[in-house]
Amino acid sequence: MFQTKFKPSFLLPLCLCLLVFLTGPLAYGKNTDTIDQTTRLAALAKVWGLLKYYHPDVATGAIDWDEVLISAIPNVKIAEDFDSFNQEIDYLIQEAGGIDKLDYNPGTPAHPNEWLFKWIKDHSIFNNEVIKKLKTVQKKHEPAENFYVQQNPYAGNTMYENEKPYQQPYYPDENYRLLALFRYWNIIQYFFPYKEDMDKNWEDVLEEFIPPLIEAGDALEYHLTIKELTTRINDTHGFTNSPYLYYYFGYFYAPFQVRYIQNQTIVTRVFPELMDPAGAVQVGDIVIKCNNTDIDTFRDQTRKYVEASNEPTLERNIDGYVVRGGSDQLPFTLLRDGQTMDVTVKGYYSYIIQDAIEEAESQLDKWKILPDNIGYVHMGILLIEDVDQMMAELIDTQAIIFDLRNYPNVTNYYIADHLKPTATGFVKYTIPDLGYPGEFFFTEVFDIGPEDNPDYYKGRVVVLIDERTLSQAEWTVMGLQSAPDTTVIGSQTAGADGNVSWVWLPGYIYTYFTGIGVYYPDGTPTQRIGIVPDIEVHPTIAGIQQDRDELLERAIQFIQNN
Repeated sequence: MFQTKFKPSFLLPLCLCLLVFLTGPLAYGKNTDTIDQTTRLAALAKVWGLLKYYHPDVATGAIDWDEVLISAIPNVKIAEDFDSFNQEIDYLIQEAGGIDKLDYNPGTPAHPNEWLFKWIKDHSIFNNEVIKKLKTVQKKHEPAENFYVQQNPYAGNTMYENEKPYQQPYYPDENYRLLALFRYWNIIQYFFPYKEDMDKNWEDVLEEFIPPLIEAGDALEYHLTIKELTTRINDTHGFTNSPYLYYYFGYFYAPFQVRYIQNQTIVTRVFPELMDPAGAVQVGDIVIKCNNTDIDTFRDQTRKYVEASNEPTLERNIDGYVVRGGSDQLPFTLLRDGQTMDVTVKGYYSYIIQDAIEEAESQLDKWKILPDNIGYVHMGILLIEDVDQMMAELIDTQAIIFDLRNYPNVTNYYIADHLKPTATGFVKYTIPDLGYPGEFFFTEVFDIGPEDNPDYYKGRVVVLIDERTLSQAEWTVMGLQSAPDTTVIGSQTAGADGNVSWVWLPGYIYTYFTGIGVYYPDGTPTQRIGIVPDIEVHPTIAGIQQDRDELLERAIQFIQNN
């Protein structure tokens, strides 16, 4: 028989410790540990989102789930200790309809998106009973239609037609400001196809933005905070706007365009018919100040509010803010031929600038034949009905340069019918699975090209790209790359491809994001990376000042040398 060698003097302290343990707080079922407010609210956001998309009673839309959250926030804010907080979470689960009819089975296999729900098992926040209930909601979920999210029947991206816009007031109270964050965070959490490609962990972003949204002192501060939040998804499609943001960044635009080249902001295009005073700004001028602010300071201050998938596109999007202002008199300091000059030019509403752009482009050739029998196509103005004639006129050229430093007009498939002898795969997509929110599935590979075309174009195909090559333009490049002899020349594209989804947030804020994933047939991604050129070429300040198109020159040189 086993005999203990411990003496009674050793057993006494052990018994005393056991007695203290048994008569302590846990023996009475109480846990007085406190949880800080940001952690509590972040946990509330996750639970609210899980119930919104996974609980069958909430999915019907019969419960005003926004109002449930609005009522829950004040109670969670004052529930500082562990037990009080878990009681509030339990109330929220009951508001959703509870779990009795969900028939919990701990042996239920994990869904493919199990990693999304690691937070459920955090014992520092949730007690065992709440964890069991949350697991039940997740694991016993049955795929069904959900009132709060729909699927675009054509493209597959998500739509949010039943989300209340709360357009007034522009400065909603604190609870509705948190509703904006929680709504957006959960939409990205479950339906954004590129969540793993963000710079920051999405759960960290949730906790990061709770304090500033609580503390936002007025409408402008609130709207700017939301705009900064939406940049965290690192998506060039993630543009966000509102009347207050329009007002803050300015309704007026200068009659010229700039680009960030060789770490300088240089004027690349001028609309002389709008320039007042005439000649005040010229192509090649370097911007030193805008809105009476040093240009580097302005760019640094603006970047946190600007959506972009990668650095070149971030700088491109900042360019648009450089030429904006709140007055129709816009001040700039320019450097020209070594001389600094201050100018103030007349500003215009955006639609007037857009009209000027369209008028200028209407004067350009949609296609033409360059020296050495090289074809050139401006994809930004080529229309579907132009494709057959364009290819008929360029069929005997030694090469065609397709310029995609612009936004095309859905001509991809029509051009491919002329460039390829037969159809081949060029793209596949990931589509959100609304049956299991948070999960995405790959489509089949989509083909492009004709069934059989022995008279296809036999010359070389060259494609020009840069940071202005965005979305449909990137998808078009992928189609052109599937032609027999294609070379891509230029620099990193915008890195945002796929149909766009959007949603209202309280305060008349609307925001967008990429709704489906886009990949090459072998699974190579395009998000953030963009289209990788075969030959990398960047414009220079000297080239702009000499009115040269250095990418086009390099394309011609490549064709001539090969």
